[in-house]
Amino acid sequence: MSDSERKPDPVLQDYAKKILGEDAEVPEDYASLIIESRRRGRAGLPQPHLKPHRCDKHLQDFLDGLFLGEVWAPAKTYFKCLGSKQGEEPERYTLKGDPKSLNR
Repeated sequence: MSDSERKPDPVLQDYAKKILGEDAEVPEDYASLIIESRRRGRAGLPQPHLKPHRCDKHLQDFLDGLFLGEVWAPAKTYFKCLGSKQGEEPERYTLKGDPKSLNR
């Protein structure tokens, strides 16, 4: 089944509506949804003054790794990033599995 024929995940759609609001665009995967919900805060409203954290991409790798069965290495890289100084972040971990296979 091609990407254009892939049906949207109803659980992800329902969760996105509850967390992000009825009119929000549904993210491609659960990791993106978690990161976006962190940016919106408790009220679920967009907060343009919030900037993405410098380790958000590492968090994305860690969350994707959870679904692909690769936990320790992405987690280690993510926590190294959190403990590093700005501009001294570690290289992103390259997942052995295909993160695109997580898109539902």
